[in-house]
Amino acid sequence: MTEIERQYRIIIIEPSQIVQQGIKVLLETSPDFQVIQCYQDYQSFKDEPEQVQQPDIILINPVLVNFHKQFVVKSFFPDYPNTLLIAILYSYVDPETTDSFDGFIDIYDDYAQIERKMKKTIATKICQDHPSDGFDLSDREKEILIAVARGCINKEIADRLSISIHTVISHRKNISRKTGIRTVSGLTIYALFNNLITQEDLQ
Repeated sequence: MTEIERQYRIIIIEPSQIVQQGIKVLLETSPDFQVIQCYQDYQSFKDEPEQVQQPDIILINPVLVNFHKQFVVKSFFPDYPNTLLIAILYSYVDPETTDSFDGFIDIYDDYAQIERKMKKTIATKICQDHPSDGFDLSDREKEILIAVARGCINKEIADRLSISIHTVISHRKNISRKTGIRTVSGLTIYALFNNLITQEDLQ
């Protein structure tokens, strides 16, 4: 790949240590996720000295903020405006609560489901932050996007498609312009989200 894959930094706020550590172990089997800290309640998180690294994702049990229904959950994290908030669900939670989160995972999900849900939430955020200019990708651009997501460098793509490296670079610029995404990891998530590739393609 032409650049280092992005690793998403995660904080888990969950009162059950078994659930907390189970999610941590599952997530850390993926090179895409790094759990940087775990807390058993919201207050412990707030009392902790400021993190050296801001998290990309906070996984939190909605029960910990559920008694404040009149507030949007984002209002509990004013210092983390760009952090995704993902709910950890055990059972039914009212839609008003879940709608205030960016996404959710269920403790009965297997690893593949958790990873898929989290990457879909990330992809949705990327698409919101980088709206396209309204043009669809051409078939050739999709081919190149798929190759980039699979880890091919420009020369490999050029050789496979029998085109020049300059043409590959030109197509990649168009892809970034149309999607609003410039990183390889972001384009990979975009390709997954739009069903251009599957998890198996990335093995």
